Amino acid sequence: MKIEKQENEKTVMVLPKGNLVYEGIEELSTLLKELRSEVRCIIINLAYTKYLSAKAISMIVDNVKYYRDQRRDLKLVNVNENIIELFDITGVNKIISIFENEDAVLASIGPQVGKLEKNLLWSKECIF
Repeated sequence: MKIEKQENEKTVMVLPKGNLVYEGIEELSTLLKELRSEVRCIIINLAYTKYLSAKAISMIVDNVKYYRDQRRDLKLVNVNENIIELFDITGVNKIISIFENEDAVLASIGPQVGKLEKNLLWSKECIF
């Protein structure tokens, strides 16, 4: 299975080209692990994916939990109705951010405030 990767300064969008049932799960898992230290937000675009296996769902959920623990994001976009229904039934939709289109997911990211800026914003002293 082919997995495309599109990058910008804030995000990496990963686009699996096919169903994540038998093949592609390990490739996607490996790619997500490689990206863990590189980016603040990963978007998985499921526009070309009609079916997910239980193993694929588990792998996505594990990565969402990891990214949350690291104060980073993993979001899904262009998820078809069958997969959304599966997420509703299993309760996965309660822990994963799912967006209808790329504009919506990119708008949800917004500006990122770095550690230094956050410290300056919340410090009692202001240095000019």
